[in-house]
Amino acid sequence: MPQDPLCKLGLVLPAADHARMVARAAGGGRGHLQRLYVAAFESLLAALDAGEAVAFPEVRGPKIRVTLRLPAALCARIRAEMSRLTLKLTDFACVAVGRALAAAH
Repeated sequence: MPQDPLCKLGLVLPAADHARMVARAAGGGRGHLQRLYVAAFESLLAALDAGEAVAFPEVRGPKIRVTLRLPAALCARIRAEMSRLTLKLTDFACVAVGRALAAAH
């Protein structure tokens, strides 16, 4: 079964949020961090598809660049939703990661 090709997605996230994602991925084996980010984006997309009201506040403070390789189909869905909502990738990614981290507690 062929695997979905990957695309490179460059995110700019608060360093603390990325560090928490890395900590959650620790011990999960190769690719676990990527799977956590995929799950975060898919969860946000599902909530938006379901009509859930989601706030996208401005992201303040220091950030770091994080480069991920995600399934191309997911990247296309993210870009389409960002276009529809007229959002920047940073805002979209920060909300996806923030929701994932909040759900982990």
